[in-house]
Amino acid sequence: MKKLLFLTLAFMICACGSVAPTPKWKDNAYEQLEIYKTSFLAGKEESTEPHFIKAGREMATSNDLNLLAVAWLTKYALHAASLESFDDNEFQRLSRLEPNAADLAYCNFLKGNFSAVDINLLPDRYAGVMKAAAVKDAASAVREMAVIADPLSRLVACGVWVKYMTYDENILQTAIDTAAANGWRRPLWAYLAKLQDFYSERGDKLKANAIKERLEFLKKQ
Repeated sequence: MKKLLFLTLAFMICACGSVAPTPKWKDNAYEQLEIYKTSFLAGKEESTEPHFIKAGREMATSNDLNLLAVAWLTKYALHAASLESFDDNEFQRLSRLEPNAADLAYCNFLKGNFSAVDINLLPDRYAGVMKAAAVKDAASAVREMAVIADPLSRLVACGVWVKYMTYDENILQTAIDTAAANGWRRPLWAYLAKLQDFYSERGDKLKANAIKERLEFLKKQ
């Protein structure tokens, strides 16, 4: 029994010793990108932009352009989730140097170029939203967004739809609820402002004013 225990421990020690440690650049890149994501959603992008730059520098040491492309797509997705436009020049440059069909499909999705999106190359969570977009069915889109488990992905889907498709109050409320539940101030304010515009355009001044007052109050806190 003692001999068996000794052999087991010896095997475990050898096995542990053979596992290569995670490269420091990976830990650094992940940490910096996560800080950037969290701060962006909290409405602090200007003070945390250096974190995105540091993440990119760490990734560049790996000579993996696809990894850098994913970082830029992450940045674009945050903008899309907050109803903001973005310049995809950096991604397009990377795509020319090292093409990746799945990354290009996701970028086209974020830009609202639905006709150029191969749905089979998109993450599965967006498939239902794409199908709803194909028939311009906002009600179906709301249902598809509601079943996206990851809140940030759900918010990205809402943002893309609101920016490039005909949306309704339910889609805006889905985005507002998602942002509020996660304490994401930047997109929360963006969707509340959009809801205010939605009511104003339909002549519902009472609701528009209520949203305006709510938004002004929140911004003072």
